[in-house]
Amino acid sequence: MTMQYVPGPVRKFILEHVASVAQIEALLLIWSSPEERWGVPQIAAHIYTSETETAKALHGLCADGLLVCMDGVFCLNASAENVEMIRNLQEVYARNLIQVTDVIHSNSQNGPPTADPFRLRKDR
Repeated sequence: MTMQYVPGPVRKFILEHVASVAQIEALLLIWSSPEERWGVPQIAAHIYTSETETAKALHGLCADGLLVCMDGVFCLNASAENVEMIRNLQEVYARNLIQVTDVIHSNSQNGPPTADPFRLRKDR
């Protein structure tokens, strides 16, 4: 069901570049107001996350080449490809918030397995 609401290219973009809702919110905030000087405190206040969580989200977006940071100010890496994909993401996110967040969460659930703390070892 999520597939029909989140087109393939947008879904692929999310799975490859977005690890959290905070990242989408930060990316779309910067995209929607590129003239602003966006620092971690300003973004955190707008997306209602801690500055620590916001900084982590922003640095992930920089590592993926979607944002650049100069002197603590974050801005969009405005390649034509990025701008078009983020515009598409914004349109889909505005209409299908739940489905987009489902894609994000499915990506985190498909990560590396964690240890089972309740599994007993044979040598004990």
